[in-house]
Amino acid sequence: MNPDTAPADLSVLVDAFGARCVLTDDDRRRPYEVPERGAPGHARAVLVPDTEADVQRALQLANMHGWHYVLSGGRTGLVESQRPQGEIVLSLEKLRAVLAFTLADGRGCAFDRRATQDDVREHLFAWWTGLGRPTLEGSSVTVEAGLAVDALNEILAPLGRMFPMEMGSSASASLGACVANASAGANAVCYGTAAHMAQAAWGFHGDGSPAGPEAAPSWQRPPPDVLAIDSTRLPAEWGLVGSQGVFGVITRVQLRTQPVPQTREGALLAVAGMPQAMRIFGLAREIFGANIEEFEFLSRSAVELVLRRKGADVRLPFEQTPDAPYLVLMQIKSDTADEDLAQKLYAFCSEIAGLPDEAIGYAPLPALKKIRHSVTEASNLEMRALGGGRLSFDTATPVDRFGDYLAQLAQDLRAARPDVQLVDFGHAGVGGAHLHLIGGAGSPVAPDAERLTRIVFDVTQRFGGTFSAEHGVGPKWADEFLRRTAPARLEELAARKRREDPRNVLSPRSFGFDRLLAGD
Repeated sequence: MNPDTAPADLSVLVDAFGARCVLTDDDRRRPYEVPERGAPGHARAVLVPDTEADVQRALQLANMHGWHYVLSGGRTGLVESQRPQGEIVLSLEKLRAVLAFTLADGRGCAFDRRATQDDVREHLFAWWTGLGRPTLEGSSVTVEAGLAVDALNEILAPLGRMFPMEMGSSASASLGACVANASAGANAVCYGTAAHMAQAAWGFHGDGSPAGPEAAPSWQRPPPDVLAIDSTRLPAEWGLVGSQGVFGVITRVQLRTQPVPQTREGALLAVAGMPQAMRIFGLAREIFGANIEEFEFLSRSAVELVLRRKGADVRLPFEQTPDAPYLVLMQIKSDTADEDLAQKLYAFCSEIAGLPDEAIGYAPLPALKKIRHSVTEASNLEMRALGGGRLSFDTATPVDRFGDYLAQLAQDLRAARPDVQLVDFGHAGVGGAHLHLIGGAGSPVAPDAERLTRIVFDVTQRFGGTFSAEHGVGPKWADEFLRRTAPARLEELAARKRREDPRNVLSPRSFGFDRLLAGD
């Protein structure tokens, strides 16, 4: 059903939930219509339910009255799945309670849903202390889907535990959305995606029927010739986990907690190219194994962009800016408090990786991470200043061909449009690349968008990769998804949609489901 075809009057929604939860005024809707990236949309209304039961009721009413929803998280996505085009926005922002903390032996601490986060943190620490501070290995925490990543980590910090999701938007990124999207982040090489960090998830299918508990398997580092992250795949056995909100809504998750490492060290490494960087990564895996927490990369263009647009806020940890095409941020950890990680990391970089001292940059980890997490903001500033527009991509290839892939991609893009800035950065440890193509003043990218997109997608496919690593497919890449996916796979997804969301209530345009279900 087309989201613009004569649904029932929204007074039914207001009667069911009250005007406090149904936002219809222009000023109240507008924040949900304007994403951080991309063009504004238009919402018929915004529904902000109070409870999980309200979410189920909202889905039931949508099936009865012909409404369609797009789900609202942090509205920072790249694939337009949160941008309404006549649908109702469904926001889970009020579902942010911490519900329970459970030890591996089954003992648990439950919380009042109305408790503040400060009260939960104090109550949890007092409960654990009162038990004699038993081991927290294998512990989990159950939260509602709208709780932010940083908010959970503030609650877990007194216990020395964490939910290890690191990205620039963790202050606003909700845990349910991260699990639903299988978000990766900077330390996916160590902990996997948010889908792998979830022990269980509950919610409701698009038809309003209950779902869960459902889960993805825990993280197992794949072989280097196997794709590590791919959000074009929606494994049916994972249920709603990793499904990007197209089959149902996750309202509650149980998350594995991890120990905050006793020590961490990192360095910024100047490398002659990404093939060299990936050889260093292979050596590091042999030495440090699962203790590599991050292996991130920044191209020279990304670094120059950060220095140009954010130079007052960041500083490279080198006496002289290296004349290197790429920098790599490698972070390692240890659960032993007195281990000399700094010496261990230096010995690896200089003796095993063979890097000269001037190519090894040391600084406190927050300073190093600030460089990496400033790229997107610097890119936003550059795009606005130049006025030439930007194309953004999120790709991945197997680790063993990642370096060669980036080199080929840069070569092909330069040949097509040498005047366009290619800013590439991301999660080299899992083969993930964020690509920004920024047009200049008087040389916009829009006229060549189709050709440049085809180059990115074709090169990625040729290297055994995916055009959608962790940000999903959404409506933005629906055409490419339909074009590049085998017919049998498309029919499999359409059949699942008909089972779990037969009226295409949720994210009706994502993955091209509006066309798939119409037999187009």
